Amino acid sequence: MARTAITDNIWEQLQTTMKAHGCHQWKNDRTVMEAILWKLRTGAPWRDIPIELGSWKTAYNRFNRWSKKGLWQNFFLIYEKKLTKNGYSSTEVMYGVINMQVELGVVSIEQLDKAVAETRQKYTYV
Repeated sequence: MARTAITDNIWEQLQTTMKAHGCHQWKNDRTVMEAILWKLRTGAPWRDIPIELGSWKTAYNRFNRWSKKGLWQNFFLIYEKKLTKNGYSSTEVMYGVINMQVELGVVSIEQLDKAVAETRQKYTYV
């Protein structure tokens, strides 16, 4: 079974955020969100999403649909603390943010370099 990140409390907050962005509500939204988080956390191809998290194609399509509605722009930054409390490291969350921005094509190389530099300053490990 794939590791999950979304607690009931986080899911309630996510649903509120999704409603605010005008996202259609499907019965499997939570499972699809877990699949998307798994993909962003691992960096694996969409087709490698574990079957217990549902169809990779559904996750891919929903990711793109939600992207067009602006759901992802600040999502990981808003929920970073909550995700790290549920077993995701800050590095994994930051990787998810950078990976998501690259997949959406919303950042330039200069913006990506700046984000990586800022992340390195913020998360200095000894």
